[in-house]
Amino acid sequence: MATNFFSQQDLARRNTRILVGLFAIAVLVLLTLTNILVAIAFGFADSQAIQTGLQQGLVKLDLILWTSLVVLTTIGGAMLFKWQQLRQGGKVVAESLGGVRLSPDSADPRHRQLLNVVDEMALAANLPAPAVYILPERGINAFAAGYSPADAVVGVTEGCLEQLNRDELQGVIAHEFSHILNGDMRMNIKMIAVLNGILFVGHIGYLLLRGGRGSAIMVSSRRSNNKGGGGAAAILLLGLGLTILGYLGAFFGNLIKAGVSRQREYLADASAVQFTRNPEGIAGALKQIAASSRGTKLKHPNADENSHLFFGEGISRWASIFATHPPLNDRIKRLDPRWNGRLPEARTSAANLTAAEQNTSDAEESTATQSSASQTTSRPGSAGERLLAALPMLLVQSAHQPMQAEPLLLAMLISEHDEHRQQQLTLIREQSSVALLQDVDRMLSQVEHLSDRQKLMLAQLSIPSLKTLTPVRFERFEQLLLALIQADGQLDLLEWAIAQLVDHVVASEFRSSDVQRKTSATEFKTIREPGLQLLSLIATATHQDQQRQLQSWQAGLAALKLPTEQAKPESDYQQLQQHLPILMAASPKLKETLWQAILATSQADEVVSDQQQVQLLALSLLLEIPYQAEAM
Repeated sequence: MATNFFSQQDLARRNTRILVGLFAIAVLVLLTLTNILVAIAFGFADSQAIQTGLQQGLVKLDLILWTSLVVLTTIGGAMLFKWQQLRQGGKVVAESLGGVRLSPDSADPRHRQLLNVVDEMALAANLPAPAVYILPERGINAFAAGYSPADAVVGVTEGCLEQLNRDELQGVIAHEFSHILNGDMRMNIKMIAVLNGILFVGHIGYLLLRGGRGSAIMVSSRRSNNKGGGGAAAILLLGLGLTILGYLGAFFGNLIKAGVSRQREYLADASAVQFTRNPEGIAGALKQIAASSRGTKLKHPNADENSHLFFGEGISRWASIFATHPPLNDRIKRLDPRWNGRLPEARTSAANLTAAEQNTSDAEESTATQSSASQTTSRPGSAGERLLAALPMLLVQSAHQPMQAEPLLLAMLISEHDEHRQQQLTLIREQSSVALLQDVDRMLSQVEHLSDRQKLMLAQLSIPSLKTLTPVRFERFEQLLLALIQADGQLDLLEWAIAQLVDHVVASEFRSSDVQRKTSATEFKTIREPGLQLLSLIATATHQDQQRQLQSWQAGLAALKLPTEQAKPESDYQQLQQHLPILMAASPKLKETLWQAILATSQADEVVSDQQQVQLLALSLLLEIPYQAEAM
């Protein structure tokens, strides 16, 4: 049964709200206990304060207020500090774990195989290709991190590349892509920030404990009076109490984290099979983990706070209730019910390197053969493999090279009309360089025969390369790209899609404020105007006949349960560009409603043309709506 990614995103969103609610309860309990602790600690320090407190029957109100303010400020400050650290998205998480960004044009056989697999999954899931990081760890593990598909990264350990074959690696990467589509990444980042706030109370207690112990030693050595000794004892007691409270909060926080994470791992395993159509791939990876002496454990000190992100259990646990992942045997059994419990031999690094070299060579040879023969039949494999194989190998390689990805995208925007073409080429020479103009001119003959769908897929694959540009170079590239689009005074579907990919996805590397981090629309009335304009644009752009346009428009309204007699508003891609952030901020359930209306509008006559398919792919890609592409 296919995974409903909209429902899973909504569940992740509800889990986040539950997490925030439990966090609020934990903070309230922490406030109460800290106030009691402060009263006791400084009551011991001053006998007169005890007597006064007993006479009044209550602890002084100002003491409660100040204690609460300090605790809230401490927790809130620690949480906001971590949240600010994570604003840059997935790359911050990867770098905090010692990850090194993998160059998109790496020639290393293992790295090349990994990048090919990531490309395949990106095309199959219709997501922007994420940046890939390599973690210098011998354990077999991986993760996906970020707020949205626009800033997502995938991290893979060296052990993963050394001990897994291609099918198993594909299963692991598909599992991580499932986390992206299921909406788990945003929830996971919030979990890191929330737990950091609670745990920070324990760190403060530990510092007080050390400071109080030092004060007590100094007081004892100087034979201070009882009051001074009591002050040192109070600090010691307060430090000990806060340490216990902080780690007690972390104890329950880790329980919550483990419970939420285990449920999502089973789902991601099942979704991985949906992507690869090969249950043996991910099941084989789990069996290799069980057979390996290294397992999935990581040595990096930040592995603990990020443990819920990983493919497998990242750290050793003294009790299974804290495990963020289900037992390996249970995961394998769900994927392979006939498994008899026997494990394969753990692979050697050298043998796997030879296999990676052969797989990379075979993949390139297959792609080249298909491209040169212009075959339309699909070779065996997953949808992602077939989609990647349908693209010209030389252009795929260009998409992976930072200095070639720029002219590749620009070449896709060059007009077929001589007048506009000459104007665009002049713009490239004037605003950039003769060298770039030559690269664009060289690629024109290769891209002009491609379909719009192939061009869109190449644009997806070029995203990691474009993200490696310097901020200054990216700004120049973005300005030139927009100038080329505006040269003919029109904005078509492909131009709009490429411009938005650059503006929303690539730009997330340089402008983190552009990343969509929260949901701001849960009811259709909030997005009614942009939603209806979008349906109008779909109806108009996919049909020349006005009667068929009206039929499509009414089908979309019917899907939204709106009166079908209302007039169709005027709309174009320029207007949609302005409304895109509003539509992107819709909740998963609202996006599902909108997407059903989009499909109804596009498929009203039960015939989906190539242009309509490109439109659906572009809209789902840019609106971050789950939509799995079919093989070409």
